[in-house]
Amino acid sequence: MALILSVPTVLLAGLSILGVADQTRVTRQADAAVAGVELVLATQELIHSLQRERGLTSGLLGGETGYRAQVDAQRRRSDESRAALDRLLARGGSPGAGAVRAALGRLAELGTTRGSVDAGRIARPVMLDFYTAAITALNDAAAGGDLTQPDPELRRGLAALSVLGRAKEATALERGHLNGVFAVGSFTQDDYLRFTEVRATKLDAFAQFSRTATPRRALALESALRTPAAVTAAAYEQRALGGARGERLGLNPPTWWDAMTTVVDDMRTVQRGIGDDVRARAAQIETGATQRLAGYAAAAVLTLVAALLVWLSTFRSIVRPLGALAGEARDAAERRLPAAMERIQAAEDPATVVPDSVRSELARRDDEFAAVTEALDHLRETAVRLAVEQAVMRRNTAESLANLGRRNQNLVRRQLGFITALEREETDPDQLADLFELDHLATRMRRNAESLLVLVGEHGPRRRSGPVAVGDVLRSAFAEVEDYRRVVLRRADDALVQGSAAAEISHLLAELIENALAFSPPELEVEVQARGTGAEYHIAIVDQGVGMTPEAMATANARLRGEQNFLVTPARNLGHYVVGVLAARLGIEVRLHDSPLNGVTARVALPANLLAAPPAKPVPAGSAAHAGTGRRAAPEPGHATAAGRVAVASPPADDLATTRNGLVKRRPGDRALRRPARPAGSPAPNGVERSPGEVRSMLDDLRSGVRRAQQDRPGGPPAYPTESD
Repeated sequence: MALILSVPTVLLAGLSILGVADQTRVTRQADAAVAGVELVLATQELIHSLQRERGLTSGLLGGETGYRAQVDAQRRRSDESRAALDRLLARGGSPGAGAVRAALGRLAELGTTRGSVDAGRIARPVMLDFYTAAITALNDAAAGGDLTQPDPELRRGLAALSVLGRAKEATALERGHLNGVFAVGSFTQDDYLRFTEVRATKLDAFAQFSRTATPRRALALESALRTPAAVTAAAYEQRALGGARGERLGLNPPTWWDAMTTVVDDMRTVQRGIGDDVRARAAQIETGATQRLAGYAAAAVLTLVAALLVWLSTFRSIVRPLGALAGEARDAAERRLPAAMERIQAAEDPATVVPDSVRSELARRDDEFAAVTEALDHLRETAVRLAVEQAVMRRNTAESLANLGRRNQNLVRRQLGFITALEREETDPDQLADLFELDHLATRMRRNAESLLVLVGEHGPRRRSGPVAVGDVLRSAFAEVEDYRRVVLRRADDALVQGSAAAEISHLLAELIENALAFSPPELEVEVQARGTGAEYHIAIVDQGVGMTPEAMATANARLRGEQNFLVTPARNLGHYVVGVLAARLGIEVRLHDSPLNGVTARVALPANLLAAPPAKPVPAGSAAHAGTGRRAAPEPGHATAAGRVAVASPPADDLATTRNGLVKRRPGDRALRRPARPAGSPAPNGVERSPGEVRSMLDDLRSGVRRAQQDRPGGPPAYPTESD
């Protein structure tokens, strides 16, 4: 059926297209004719102005100084006509535009010629030749494409316009030539010969115009040649014909000029009338072509509409049901299923949500579409039911994870409290170092529990009201990674962050540092730099690993932006999803990129709304020892570190020797660490104030040094004082 309908439709459409193409060609020709007429009339306007300028200049060179003001005014009018013609040429669309541009090249020396006239350095015949050559070239260019017009009436009008232009040029040239001769007073032999040639050209053009023009325009020209001014000009012309022997003529140049100017202007009026006739005919042709084009286009459209109606009537019984089925499928995907998901999420018990059981109207048909509709309805119900089950499962999973995270968090908090109590009472450096390691492991366990809460959308309980120094946040992050000794803080500009976000920022940094440590060789360090740049604060974490492929880095950055779900990824990438959730929650920008040499750099940009003022004191940087082994430095309110409590737990003494860093020198036989007492509010020894994290770092360095000394001195005495000492 489609093939049967396609053949006649294609044939009808082809015929309509051919008709439209033919009328389009005719319309373009009509448009070109209109543009050509406008170009001819604009060129004739410039020619008329140049003819007048030529005649006045001839009289001025002949000695009639009264023409000076008229010459200057006419030059301005000629320049205005030239500018109007240039604007018309710039628009294009006329086939004769190239010839007119070439003819305008004859006027390139117009300025020089005018200057020579003003200086009196040019002969009158030379001036006349210059203007005449330019005017003749413009006349020929304007009439060059006239005979190519397909319409006879339009072609006749353009031919009459061209002939009248030549007649008018001969009349204007005669006016200018004799104006100079009358100003001199007599003919030279060359002047008289030029006069007779111009007069013969004029009479021939008049005769040709009477044969070419319409009777109406021919009568108009005859009327222009019988006016009083024309009679006066003819009398002066007869007197000039009798001056062939060079006798004194005694004619008044202004009278001749005024009479001939009236004749030329009347001829210009006839020329404009012919131009109006040609323009009207061209517009008529254009209108007719446009109407025929509209008719053919309408016929083509009607043909196509008829074909479409036949197609619609043929396939309506198939297309409409299919469209209805597609609409119902889209409605189920875009409205019903999302609405069901919203009800599930809003319900206290998602399992109690009942899916919609709306039946399609197409199911009541008695054709094959009814069976298809029933199948689609069953498919939609199954999809909604599965979506309900999945939503219930995801909600239960999230609640289970949140419950498990909170349980682990509570247990770890109790464990940390118990470890803290042991740290306060322990004085043996080795045992205290082991407690620090246990404290560190518990801190990492707490971070894992908090990660579960982050992934399910819960907020951690560790929040502070006051601002926290960036250095404390960094040390807290270092303390929550496994191999913290390999983390080196190269630089950290002074800055404060909002206390409400300090713990989550520390958690985010700890996940990134842990990832950098995991993908770096065990003997290489991970460098951290923090710098304030304007309204933001940037933290860079640089590892020394083998790097990532562009595809893997793009996937990782998508996870860090929070654009992927952690339920569809292997467990080893959970840290990225934790960072993504925290970054999206706090408005932090996190991205990975290749390091300059090798490895990967993680850049963290803290926005201005997370920063607080005034800036904190400078953070000491240089080695992994600055990180300490404690589980936190600042984020948890009202809870000092274990190292800090050890330092405070010892009884005060007044006359104890101290090192240059303010540490107590231990005496042999002492079982407890002591420190010199100082009044409340007095400065620290040597002017050094140490945070609990820094104290812990120093103790950790001490423990590491002791163990290395024991390994280097096998069988020797202990490298640290014992109870027996």
